[in-house]
Amino acid sequence: MIRIFNQNLCAKIAPSFLVAMSTLLLFGFLAGSVWANGEPQLSYEVEGKSSVKNSNYSQGRAIAVDYAFRSALTMALQDLLGGSTYRRNRKALGEMLKRPKKYVKQYRFLEFYDSDVEQFSRVKLEVVFFPEAINRALSKLGILVSLVKPNTAVVLVSEKSLSAEISPDFWEYVPISEVAMLQKFLAAGVNVTTRDKISEMIDEGVVFEAIQGDLDAAVYIGLKAKVDIVIVGTAVTMRLGNKNAEGLTTVRANLTLRAVSTTQATVIAARSDFASVEAEEEFKGELQAFEIVGKKMAVFFLDTMKRYWKPKPDVAVGIDEPGSESSELLEPASPSSGSTPSIMEDL
Repeated sequence: MIRIFNQNLCAKIAPSFLVAMSTLLLFGFLAGSVWANGEPQLSYEVEGKSSVKNSNYSQGRAIAVDYAFRSALTMALQDLLGGSTYRRNRKALGEMLKRPKKYVKQYRFLEFYDSDVEQFSRVKLEVVFFPEAINRALSKLGILVSLVKPNTAVVLVSEKSLSAEISPDFWEYVPISEVAMLQKFLAAGVNVTTRDKISEMIDEGVVFEAIQGDLDAAVYIGLKAKVDIVIVGTAVTMRLGNKNAEGLTTVRANLTLRAVSTTQATVIAARSDFASVEAEEEFKGELQAFEIVGKKMAVFFLDTMKRYWKPKPDVAVGIDEPGSESSELLEPASPSSGSTPSIMEDL
């Protein structure tokens, strides 16, 4: 006889098991969703099968679920790393596959059935993983390093102008503050990836998730762009009072950024700064203010990146449990000379 879970549950299933399954299904439906915005969610449909001894179907199903978790994690790792990188690191990845459940964010049963005749249990699950937990484990194993180019960065700023009536689409506008930072980076010898090179492969919704502080989204951008550091943030302008006696308007540009390490899946620095400019035309004042604050922030993040890229002593590697996160806020650098005076504020 075969007991099947679908719309018509077989009466032979024990009431206690139905209660347990109801709890599991409720957990699967109520758990929070992973950020999507048109991008992969690390969600997979998989099957698991296990033989049953002494009619202990409860144990058989538990083993089948574990097999399903392992299959789903294998698929996730292959999607994230690519086939060749996965095969090269199969031995190291085996440590992760020994305990796949620690990376599972949520799951639900799509189907399960038991065979009294053939003595086996089979389950079909939908499994969703914690991207951050997987990224952190891959980082500890030193695997993410092989996926990005060393000493590389991308800067993505959402810039809103006081004089603009309608904000343009993110990928259609190149912010002044972003350009100012990239120019400084290039002059310092940093390899940068510009937004036009990645606009087709990354949904703007993912960028806004990263700007709002989603670490997984920032790491995803870094892996797609193949860069070591992702710098994201916002830039806005405001008018300070009315025109003065000389007919000049004071405009202030505020820039808030954070830098994320793709390979370590951590925030390595964050900073907020501003620049004020007096100009006859408000629009020209905005452009100047955006450029000045962009250059000032570039000095700080250049210093941050140089310290981050310094060779580090070898340390023992291991895999952290999900939820344990380490991050470092680096001390601010001194403001560049000749720039508009401002108050430096670390986040």
